[in-house]
Order: sequence, then C-alpha cells, then structure tokens
Amino acid sequence: MKSEIIILGHGSRRAEANQGLLDVAQKVSHILGETVTPAYMAHGKPSLPEAVEAKILEGALRIVVMPLFLFRGIHVTVDIHEELREIREQHPNVEIIFTQELGADDGIAKLASLRIKEAVKA
Repeated sequence: MKSEIIILGHGSRRAEANQGLLDVAQKVSHILGETVTPAYMAHGKPSLPEAVEAKILEGALRIVVMPLFLFRGIHVTVDIHEELREIREQHPNVEIIFTQELGADDGIAKLASLRIKEAVKA
C-alpha cells in the first residue's frame, strides 16, 4: 500500500518564512521519489487537518505525518496528537503514522556545526 506523506511545519505570518517548508518538502520529495505535501500548524495553508482530509478524498488509506520540528514541545507532544485523534475518529479505516520530530540527531548537530563554521569564516 502506497503511503501519502505530509511534512508539518509550524507556519509563520511571514510568507518568506513559510517558503522554507515548501523548499524542504520539495527536496524530500526528490530524495524519496514520492510526492510530499507541506502542511502548517498555524499561519499557513493547508492546515494539518486540511492536508489529511485532501489525501483521504484522493483515496489515501495510509498517511505518514512527519513533524518538521526540532524538539518535543507542546505541538509535538500534545497538539498534533489531538488533531490526529479527531481525524482518526472520523476515518477509522485510514492508517495515520506519526514520525519522530527531528530531535537531537547527529545530522542536526553536523548542520549546526557547519553553520557555525560558515559564520566564523565570513
């Protein structure tokens, strides 16, 4: 069964800030060779419920939601789960998989180190 993929960002009132999520979704889509849909917790469209509902209307039976958040704050530990619980209640035949946040991963540490080195060289 094919999985539909949603990358969830926080969202911002600044359109240029929201562009970053679109760029990441496009890059992940290229890496995975699958469509990746961006969605926002706040200040952007589509919202998580809107994005999931659209996938369900397209016939999705499995949806992977990846929170593009660094750490396990209130959105990752509570808010997203509440939204997904409501969706699951409305669509019990759809499997919704919630991945881990980015976290204190070695890849994040390497990227932070690279940004620091870039700044020191500048």
